Amino acid sequence: MADTSGVPASSVPYGAPGKAGTGYPGISTGAPAFPVTPPAERPRVRRAHRALNCLNFLLRVLTAFASAAAFIAMLFAMETVVNPNGQGQKTVEWHSFIGFRWFLLANTTICAYSILAAIVACISVCIGRGPLSYTPLAWLTFLVDFVLANALMSAAAAATTVVYIAYRGENAASWAPACNRARRFCRRAVGAVIASYVAWLLLALSTILAVSAIHQIYRTRRSTATNF
Repeated sequence: MADTSGVPASSVPYGAPGKAGTGYPGISTGAPAFPVTPPAERPRVRRAHRALNCLNFLLRVLTAFASAAAFIAMLFAMETVVNPNGQGQKTVEWHSFIGFRWFLLANTTICAYSILAAIVACISVCIGRGPLSYTPLAWLTFLVDFVLANALMSAAAAATTVVYIAYRGENAASWAPACNRARRFCRRAVGAVIASYVAWLLLALSTILAVSAIHQIYRTRRSTATNF
């Protein structure tokens, strides 16, 4: 076997034998520059990617439905009640409470994001590859899901506080329960909060799925490296 360690890289044909670790482009070093999945492993890897993409699509669709249900229920939660002094009436709506405003904004954002993510996941199922198949995109998906899940939890917690005070009142602040007079509004608000918690749970599962995809990618890389 010829020794090419002292020959310029430009004069050595691509794939010519040489000493391992020479670093010359085009010189064989005993291992590929980029890990290549062995043919025997490719069907298993494809099945794993397809399963992740299918589960990702299902979670995105369910998250979109749950957040949309929370948004719609809160948007149409309104009721006209009589003032406590018995003089005149007023309409109780979501924009009367700051906590409900943040709640609607968060659920609208989650719904829009979930719809876009579901479209991407559907395309990924069809082509067999997607954001969860590549390390940078999988990390990006994880970070976005993590941030939005925390934002949604914050909004749901704020809405829960408003609903709780509306049902129970607050003796320290001399706030009387309001749901005695606005029962329909409170029931719809409770339904919206429950739907929002369901959306948060599904988004948290999407975050775990992204972590699982990242682990799968790194495990495949290690397995590939040991085969060469």
